[in-house]
Amino acid sequence: MEYQALYRRFRPQTFSDMVGQKAVVRTLRNQVQSGRVAHAYLFCGSRGTGKTSAAKILSRAVNCLNPRDGDPCGECEACRNILSGASLDVVEVDAASNSRVEEMRELLAQVDYPPQFGRRKVYIIDEVHMLSTNAFNALLKTLEEPPEYMIFILATTDPQKVPATILSRCQRFDFGRFTEEELVGRMKLAAGDRNVTDEAFSLIAQSAEGGMRDALSLLDMCLGVGGEVTEESVRAILGAVDRSFLFTFTDALAAGQEAEALRLVEELFARGNDVAVFLRDLNRHLRLVTMAKIGGREMLRGVSETSAEKYQAQAALFSEERLVRLLDLILHAEADARWASSPRAVLEVCVLKACEKPEEQDVQALLERMHELEGKLSRIESGQVAVRTAAPKAAAPAAAAPAGAEEEAGAVPPPPVNASDGEIWNRTVKKIRAENPLLTGISYGRFTGRTGNTWHLEYTEDKQIFIRMMNQDKNRALIEQALAACGAENPTFEAAAAENQAKKRAQAAADKSLDTLSDIFGRENIQVTDK
Repeated sequence: MEYQALYRRFRPQTFSDMVGQKAVVRTLRNQVQSGRVAHAYLFCGSRGTGKTSAAKILSRAVNCLNPRDGDPCGECEACRNILSGASLDVVEVDAASNSRVEEMRELLAQVDYPPQFGRRKVYIIDEVHMLSTNAFNALLKTLEEPPEYMIFILATTDPQKVPATILSRCQRFDFGRFTEEELVGRMKLAAGDRNVTDEAFSLIAQSAEGGMRDALSLLDMCLGVGGEVTEESVRAILGAVDRSFLFTFTDALAAGQEAEALRLVEELFARGNDVAVFLRDLNRHLRLVTMAKIGGREMLRGVSETSAEKYQAQAALFSEERLVRLLDLILHAEADARWASSPRAVLEVCVLKACEKPEEQDVQALLERMHELEGKLSRIESGQVAVRTAAPKAAAPAAAAPAGAEEEAGAVPPPPVNASDGEIWNRTVKKIRAENPLLTGISYGRFTGRTGNTWHLEYTEDKQIFIRMMNQDKNRALIEQALAACGAENPTFEAAAAENQAKKRAQAAADKSLDTLSDIFGRENIQVTDK
């Protein structure tokens, strides 16, 4: 007989045979027993958590001629036909390879035909989130009001991609990951009397990350090597480092021995180990060390006494804060290594950061900051850098100051001869901001030129508050003094709203045009009207 993979040979055939998922199993069994079976289900969960197995069991249970407490008997004609794949009443579809709307319409065209042998017709659509938008739309109406004999079972690993209109028409069941104990129990049943150590079972369960199919596939691969399956042989097959290497590597991180840690990285690559696998193993190792630090032996479930003592001894080398920091570094390194062109460089940078103790980093940062401040103070005392301060209104002329000190302190050099209005205004704004911080609102206005000796500043509607501030007698006098100091002759200042300024400019332009026409035709020959 042709060999069959363990995950297929040990696929559960009844609800009673399913491992874990107690809430899901209990609900589905009760529905079958009571006859209150829904017309549409959505099974959600990560890979290898029993979604497809539960769908197949449910498809047999609703068609079984002799059900037993909600379980299919597996012996009647309906059960045998469905198990062999000969039944036309149960149709399994892989949405990943049948995602187009044409294929969905072809499938739904068979819905109107009643079941040929059983009581119910069941469509199992796996990876339903892979359907196209048009295919979902084609499924929608049929899913909402199917014939009374029709049952849809949708399975997905990514329910976020399933439209809300589909979700609202289904009973949703979430399949959680299996615990390590559940995985080990099932693997021991599959291994039978073959020689596999408990440590090997535990390592396979950890690598499976809660997926039963992954666990049985890894066990199948390890059993294929032959002989006794030990932790060392499993690590060799998985490409993982042994536990003693992880302890040695973590000791180097705890002691801050950068050279030793980098030497171990070199040894890791010489063995041909993968960076991603090592970071995952190191993450798991540091997590156990953290659990030992926080909760002691009680937190190290499934760990032997000898290993637990090692974890507790290593936990004493770290503070909780540093362990959390190391875990954070490893997590970021795992993500970066997936996309980096040089995963080794990511690992080495992570190691160098991990060897630095946070308390030493803080002290070093404080020392560097102190040296920086001392350098700035010495430059200020020597006159190389001037301190920016507000100048008094009547300040005596400064003595010989270092070059550039006036400009850094906010002083404005004398304006050039024949300076433009724009240059005078810019110098005025700079002088006001340096000497009168309360009038920095002058920067929010727009200089619109001058009319005679009157300098105009306008503000938009959201900055009207500055108009009253700038037009106060005291502030107006300060601005006019600054204008005079920067080269304006007998200046006066006026702030207004942008709309008022526009009207004034339009009125001035109209008056100018009227004067021009009066010179040509005479004022008595011109009549002005409003439109």
